[in-house]
Amino acid sequence: MVADIWFRKIRGHRPRAGQQIERVDAVGKHLLIDFDRKLTLRTHLGMSGSWRVAGSDAAPRDPRLRVRIETALGTALCFGAPTIDTFIRDTGTSPIAHLGPDLSDDGADIDDVITRTRTLASGRLLADALLDQRIAAGVGNVFKSEVAFLSRVHPFTNVDDLSDEKLRRVWGIAHEQLVANRDRASRKTTSSAIGDRNYVYGRFRKPCRRCSDSVLYSAAGEKTERSTYWCPRCQPRG
Repeated sequence: MVADIWFRKIRGHRPRAGQQIERVDAVGKHLLIDFDRKLTLRTHLGMSGSWRVAGSDAAPRDPRLRVRIETALGTALCFGAPTIDTFIRDTGTSPIAHLGPDLSDDGADIDDVITRTRTLASGRLLADALLDQRIAAGVGNVFKSEVAFLSRVHPFTNVDDLSDEKLRRVWGIAHEQLVANRDRASRKTTSSAIGDRNYVYGRFRKPCRRCSDSVLYSAAGEKTERSTYWCPRCQPRG
């Protein structure tokens, strides 16, 4: 049961002290907290949002604090989430109904993801398809570049030029990466033998970890809406 609850700002009906929390779930970057009376709190964490658990006496003075939920078991704190709202369950108006399978789930349906790719991303670049949450939920901009690198596919390859087998490899690696990072405090896409966290993302002009060629970079708005990194030798254009 909620002992106390505070929001800096929220859209929709406010959960209140005395309500029961029935379930907590994550879908991509959306964290969902189901309260009784069919009310769900949604926080979209974006690039920098996070939830943390603290003791029941926690009262941080952090300007990034957005939500504070106190229960007898402890206090949940949300920092930096750009979207905080609520919706009523089972009314057909869920803001996450459009999302594809969550790739951080153990049983993510990759066949469904491939079908959605063919339907929703025909004629588009792989870099765009990987970020389309309608196809699969969970891949952000860092994982986009890292997954393309690990798959040895140029990020600006047209999806129509990729076989189902190649798409299965791409989405399979995305699934493996997101599952591996579920319980990590900080994201890491590289192997345990590599100290740094990324293969190509944020490494413009630095040597590729596979072949030592220089990592290339496309700024947001040049080829796609988001910035992209890749190795020209390991990820040649088809």
